[in-house]
Amino acid sequence: MTLDPLFRAAVAGAFVLTAAFAPEARSDSLATIAPLAGGPYPVGCSSVEQDFSRVPPGENVEWWWEGVPTDGGTQRYLTALLSTSATPVLTVQIPDDGDLYGPHAGTSIPVVLLVCYPTDPGNPYADYALPTGRSVPRMQRSGDPPRLSSARARWPVLLYSHGYAGSPISGDYVTALTLLASHGYAVVAPFHGDQRIANLRLEDASDLLFALGEFAKFTAMQAVRPLALAAALDHVLGTPGWMDRLDASQVAGFGASQGGESLMLMAGAKLTVSVGLSSKQVMADSRLKAVTTYVPYFGQSFFPAFGRDQNGVDAMLPVPLLAIAGTADTTSPIGAVEEAMKRLSQSRILVALEGVEHGFDAASSGDIFTWTLQFLAAHAQDDRDARATLQRMERVAGGGDDRRVIDYTAPAPATGGERIVVEFQNDELAHFFYTADVDEAAMLDAGVIVPGWRRTGFVFKAWDRFFASGDASCRYFTSRGGVYSHFYSIWAPECAILAADPLWRFEALAFRAELPALEDCPPGRMRVTRVYNLMDGGAPNHRFLTSASEIAHMEDEDWYVEGSVFCTPP
Repeated sequence: MTLDPLFRAAVAGAFVLTAAFAPEARSDSLATIAPLAGGPYPVGCSSVEQDFSRVPPGENVEWWWEGVPTDGGTQRYLTALLSTSATPVLTVQIPDDGDLYGPHAGTSIPVVLLVCYPTDPGNPYADYALPTGRSVPRMQRSGDPPRLSSARARWPVLLYSHGYAGSPISGDYVTALTLLASHGYAVVAPFHGDQRIANLRLEDASDLLFALGEFAKFTAMQAVRPLALAAALDHVLGTPGWMDRLDASQVAGFGASQGGESLMLMAGAKLTVSVGLSSKQVMADSRLKAVTTYVPYFGQSFFPAFGRDQNGVDAMLPVPLLAIAGTADTTSPIGAVEEAMKRLSQSRILVALEGVEHGFDAASSGDIFTWTLQFLAAHAQDDRDARATLQRMERVAGGGDDRRVIDYTAPAPATGGERIVVEFQNDELAHFFYTADVDEAAMLDAGVIVPGWRRTGFVFKAWDRFFASGDASCRYFTSRGGVYSHFYSIWAPECAILAADPLWRFEALAFRAELPALEDCPPGRMRVTRVYNLMDGGAPNHRFLTSASEIAHMEDEDWYVEGSVFCTPP
């Protein structure tokens, strides 16, 4: 453990900082991880068989996939090209709510669905060539059943929401969804056909101003998208051939651009529904266990997607959120994303791609998919090792310039001998307190016996003080300077110094954790860092944090970063 730390000696009733006991500092071994490429599974897909001869001469087939109307206003959509009834076509009922759906309230809309999934090498289905030069891998034809891999009984579901005016098989989207499926996800992708509802361009702020002139249609287009995602999920979880091979407890989403907004709305965030920036909830689907996004559209600074000051995200279910945003993106500016994410209390990570504009950045593909897949494994599949890695990773090796801007990875629910250590803050004292005792936490929540304490939203996991794993944390109390404070350590020399100081009183063993070696923790462990207030206010106090962005914030507030002090279960 490296502490440029405190409690190396107690002199005249104050802290004297010294490095006398401190080993050499080293960086986290999981700060940089290798990029992920294609996954271990071949990929098969449901049918999108089409009769391309129906596309009039001179027209682009992608216009039909994307719902682009003719110059005369005649509607185009993929349903006109489908050549078999095997392709799923859903009828999405639009609620009779004029605030959200404008002229489309009380109507319905057809939505075509594509599902790509991990399959076995022996899958006999042929690839399906598209006129664009791309292909749909091992695609089912009329009458063919889905052939999900036999490697596991049930597969996690990943809702895939493309950007505005795109489709699952346009441009780079089919490549991206195939890669995600190769890592073991049944990727469920509706053809949103946005321009059937609002035929707009959304490339910069000036385009948004034009969209506001068509406000009712613009709002309806955004609000219908999560309805389509929920209907797509209903379909695969309720249809034979799919329902018996998919895991309804492991549902997540990946959204690009407007698709990121759509998944936020599905998870309960409120959509801006007036030029005065009032907002309204579309739905709150509790089936989503994680949301991952790339260049997500969260609106512009002058017209946020989720109400005034992005306050509509306050209504969102506590679904973990990953946002990967480009610093040079003017369509989906990173500032709007950051404003929304700062309001969240659940697990959240904002990754900035330096210099990246809107659209898929090929140079950053390793960064994009590695962050995404690590996040999905941690939160959708509850992979505890992946959760520990996610908490500690700072960047992906190679590729573009990726960096964390906001991060907090909450531990998984405690089981067995594990305990959740809750952080409380007293605003009057500007002090922090930690407890793994549920009764003590409830007493502080009640605010009767010891008033003035509130939960900060940050926690970490440890083991019970009587459990066999790790080292026990001593907990000492002082009223030095007339201000109450506590200190926690699993390092024997620190506990011994406090035991010898009459101004500190031993209270209890608080919890157990493992001691870092040279600032580092082994794989499968989260890393807890200690920061010190440098006696601000006349009394010592510390925070114990797993969030790098919160640690940086405390450093900006002139707290001293002492280093990694606990290795804890994820």
